[in-house]
Amino acid sequence: MVANPHLPVLLDLLGVFAAAVAGAFAGLRKGLDLVGILVIAVASSLGGGMIRDALIGATPVAAISDWRYFAVALGATAAVLSVTSRRMSDSKLKSAIEEVRGRAVRLDRIALVADALTLGLFAVSGTLKALNYHLPVFQAALLGTVTATGGGVVRDVLVNEVPMVLQRELYAVPAFVGGLLFALLERHGFVVQGYLAAAGSVVITAAIRLVAVWRDWHAPRPGAVA
Repeated sequence: MVANPHLPVLLDLLGVFAAAVAGAFAGLRKGLDLVGILVIAVASSLGGGMIRDALIGATPVAAISDWRYFAVALGATAAVLSVTSRRMSDSKLKSAIEEVRGRAVRLDRIALVADALTLGLFAVSGTLKALNYHLPVFQAALLGTVTATGGGVVRDVLVNEVPMVLQRELYAVPAFVGGLLFALLERHGFVVQGYLAAAGSVVITAAIRLVAVWRDWHAPRPGAVA
């Protein structure tokens, strides 16, 4: 396994931060209040890891047993709210909320990049934890995919949208590619304490996702059924 014991937690916490940022923007776009935004951000950033840990029997799950997970999610949410409200006027509350929402829409590109990084980070962290629990390469990559997409599914359901993994540009495919690449590199020893393989796999996963959005790539869709 990877020599550095801090790598799995580091990847997880970076993924939690990126996912909370994307979740906070989703809450802002839906016009939720502060509590609603926090719920969306925390659920989307911790959901995938909780599903992963439950599936492999790593209990109590890290998101509950390690205080850093919730703290990072809370900090990321606070950072988004601070940035989006920095230029908020001192007018009435309703007008202020509308200004925050408008700013959130203008920052959609940041949310997209955050979501792509979330996909890459959780794909690798999920795969790594599965390998540490002695799962074969292919199954480990599948678990990495579940980790990467699980939080996004929770987020989309909570904001009453069809989960992105089911209906938009390639989403699960980049996560699986990144997880499988990392698993193969790690198993064959082409790593520097895991960091090189992890960084490369995260970047490749995020890049495939962003190019898929840019080029509007989709999986084949069947014709409409009468």
